[in-house]
Amino acid sequence: MDIKTSFVIPEDLYRELKRRALEEGRTMKEILVDALLNYLSSDSSKREEIVDLILKPIEGAGPEDLREYGYEDVGG
Repeated sequence: MDIKTSFVIPEDLYRELKRRALEEGRTMKEILVDALLNYLSSDSSKREEIVDLILKPIEGAGPEDLREYGYEDVGG
């Protein structure tokens, strides 16, 4: 069973992900799933940096963004 989720990432990270997906002939979802599996299966010293990057508040983002995409129940 797949779960649909949504999160905000820095624009430059998004552009790099999209570029790599095109270069590799893969979907962004495939790359993200691989990255998460690698993260969860490793003891990487970069783990804290990655978590901080993902969880860092994005200026201008707020609960209204969840409503915009129909995710009112997320996080609560």
